[in-house]
Amino acid sequence: MAEPKNLLDPKRLARVSKMEIVARQVVEGFVSGRHPSPYFGSSVEYADHRPYTIGDEIRTIDWKLLAKTDKHYIKLFEEQTNLRCTILLDTSKSMSTGTEITKAHYGSHLAAALAYLMLGQNDAVGLALFDSQVREFLPARTTASHFRRMVDLMEHITPRADTGIGAVLHEMAGRTKRRGMVILISDLLDDIDAITDGLAHFRYNRHEVIVFHVMDRAELTFPFDRLTRFKDMEGHAAVIANPRSVREKYIERLEAFLAKIKRNCLERGVSYQFAPTDTPYDQMLLAYLEQRQRMARFG
Repeated sequence: MAEPKNLLDPKRLARVSKMEIVARQVVEGFVSGRHPSPYFGSSVEYADHRPYTIGDEIRTIDWKLLAKTDKHYIKLFEEQTNLRCTILLDTSKSMSTGTEITKAHYGSHLAAALAYLMLGQNDAVGLALFDSQVREFLPARTTASHFRRMVDLMEHITPRADTGIGAVLHEMAGRTKRRGMVILISDLLDDIDAITDGLAHFRYNRHEVIVFHVMDRAELTFPFDRLTRFKDMEGHAAVIANPRSVREKYIERLEAFLAKIKRNCLERGVSYQFAPTDTPYDQMLLAYLEQRQRMARFG
């Protein structure tokens, strides 16, 4: 019998035709014995302060208020019954590329797994498919039939336009009025400043924002060694080049691109998780949740 880790390998899951089955396998493999609290949403909302007393958890101290007043106060929270989450999935042409599986395949199955996980904890989940504009939008719901409708949309994605992430984020920030969580799944191959401004719009509206940055291994390593014709997936430009002559410059620019995206996200309170398509979904989700736990513990 194959190990769960192997079953969750994206290349193996790519052979499974039903996305709903894949989502269940990912979530069950991820949850089973791997993490005590697989929750993505925050189940509490800030309410008030009170003075710190011996026995209170240090992580509940409001450090910003301490800096202003030189007095120790802890944050008080009130329970919320449900989280509302909207998943924004990039379906532009650049997402249709991939070595073993496409970025679109990885992103859509990741979106299905996230939706399945959150619906399992009674959170409402919505979905927007976009390229240069929003093509499909399902407002957040909690029903099984709603999940199947989301899956059906993602199983019939046809990349058809260039990317326009910044404008789409601003549009969705205007349409998503109720405070909640927003998850962006994209290769982010667009103007970084425009993307950052769009993410900041959600943060201004007090949404929690998470970015899953999907990239193919070939984009990261540039493994070409022969004279190659490179074509822009979202345009008509093409160039023939010797990979050896451009690899060093490409890697340098890629590293700067990745560093700027991550830095911009962190500076604006946006959670960033790198998601290469050859990493099993459950491992990537586990890494993300462990990161969230560390931030909650020390933040």
